Amino acid sequence: MRTALRARRDQQAITAAISLAADPSTFPISTPWASSDLQRIVFEDIFGSEIPANTRAAAMKIPAIARGRNLIVSTIARMPLAAATAAGPVATPQWMINSVDGTTPQHRLAWTVDDLLFSGWSCWYRENYADTGFPRATSRINQGEWSIEDGHVVVRGTEAKPNEVILLPGFHEGILTFGVDALADARSLYGIVRQRLKTPIPAIDLHQTGGADLTDDEIDALITRWAAARNGTNGGVGYTSKDIEAKEMGGEGDAQLMIEARNAASLDLARIIGVHAGMLDATAPKASLNYETTTGRNQEFVDLDLALYMTPLTARLSLDDVMPHGQHAYFDLSDFTAPAPSPSGPALED
Repeated sequence: MRTALRARRDQQAITAAISLAADPSTFPISTPWASSDLQRIVFEDIFGSEIPANTRAAAMKIPAIARGRNLIVSTIARMPLAAATAAGPVATPQWMINSVDGTTPQHRLAWTVDDLLFSGWSCWYRENYADTGFPRATSRINQGEWSIEDGHVVVRGTEAKPNEVILLPGFHEGILTFGVDALADARSLYGIVRQRLKTPIPAIDLHQTGGADLTDDEIDALITRWAAARNGTNGGVGYTSKDIEAKEMGGEGDAQLMIEARNAASLDLARIIGVHAGMLDATAPKASLNYETTTGRNQEFVDLDLALYMTPLTARLSLDDVMPHGQHAYFDLSDFTAPAPSPSGPALED
């Protein structure tokens, strides 16, 4: 009886913990609305395959998505924000290098880009100067803690004032919306791959060639024994009588098809997140090798891929509620596209 009660309490504790679990994009950063004591732990091993396909946790289980996301986020986070007028650079505003909660500007920027990639929106909290109303410090608000209701930003159930937040819209609605079919297909494909890893030899048809027809129970017992053998029991050795013939269903061609299917899935995923196939180690049809310098490759990456996420950020952060009229925000690309990048990175203010 005590064992049953203990098991029930353990299950209730796990259930309660899962109910508090958050998307991985929420736990690295705290906000003024979040308790600093709350530990956000994701029990993905408990969720397993039960995670819905249109969630960030499910998408990040796909290697191509993880590769693309990490590449985009880590690259943009290396480029500090700066300010300028038509005449040239000006002093960096304090909000670009300060945060409300102690989070580094790189982390704030990284998880903001993560928001734009997966959800299409991000939101920052702002602390303002009393005299000018411009932000003095900013911090990203965790996804799941804010929403848009009737045209207003609601943070943890409370409507935020316009001068308390900066709403950052992306250039698309997020891959969890328009890319859900491709994500689901990729997860299904990797499910097939995992099954093949468990049973790498081709599918088998146990074909009866003679004798009396087997009963349903005999068929089930035969299949069960063969399945156990193929999964490693008895060293993969099975047995057939003179009336049963084991036929392979698929072979080398099937393996090649799996390779091509995974490459095609990576190509589709590269397209939905907005990077070229080579960045995800996928091979485009009739791909060719062209010599190019590191500087040229980095500049092309910025112009054709990263601009999808950098441009909406600088556009929003250049509006007059954030920057004085006549000033605009931009990303300092000097180190990323320089022929010989500085070993210490671009100059940053403390």
